[in-house]
Amino acid sequence: MVKRFKKLVLGKPEHNLAVDNSGIKRHKTNLADVWDNKNHNDTGIERLLRLFLISIQFLFPGMYIREFFRGYGLTYKNLAIELYILFKLFFPILAFSFHLTQNPLVLAISMYFLAETISYVAVLVFVSDIPSETRSANRATLLLLLNYIEITFNFSLLYSGFNMLNSNAKTAIDFFYFSFVTSATIGYGDITAITQAGKVLVCCQSFLFLVFVVLFINYFNRHRSRLPGKLTN
Repeated sequence: MVKRFKKLVLGKPEHNLAVDNSGIKRHKTNLADVWDNKNHNDTGIERLLRLFLISIQFLFPGMYIREFFRGYGLTYKNLAIELYILFKLFFPILAFSFHLTQNPLVLAISMYFLAETISYVAVLVFVSDIPSETRSANRATLLLLLNYIEITFNFSLLYSGFNMLNSNAKTAIDFFYFSFVTSATIGYGDITAITQAGKVLVCCQSFLFLVFVVLFINYFNRHRSRLPGKLTN
């Protein structure tokens, strides 16, 4: 049974390629390359943004998870990252399930996960000229979809935790519903933000997903045309 499960999840053992290069060292090299304008002759705001986006990745677990599991091979490294993304996705659901939406630590963790995912998305867009490993374009699209859902779920947790919505929002489904409607910029009006902070958060979420969609359509088109069937990670 265990062997079949490993076959189901991991595929062929020979596909578990060795990962010799350190992700942390590569990230430091990327930072130095941007600083020295090695791959991209940027200036001003763009340059500061690219330096900031690369530097901030050292504050998040994703890089260190990749580094830890690279010794087990590419398959296990990718699987570890996928499990971490799924954990971040289900974290708000668990918070609602165990009635922890008002817990300050839970809200802080949710904001931390949200910051990591948004910064990672921004890195893919604004620092995409830096050479790195390649992966399946289909896998990248699937992970992007999971990132989209995760961000939406985390926003719903913040709306609930800080009591930002009107009395029509009572259950977890109500908060998830409002967050998805906001991200789609539909705005039915049955549930609305009632605090100033809530209105600001709604604006941020709507703007984020408009930028998210536009930039990634451009991003995927650019990389699909350059690497058929492959996508730069």
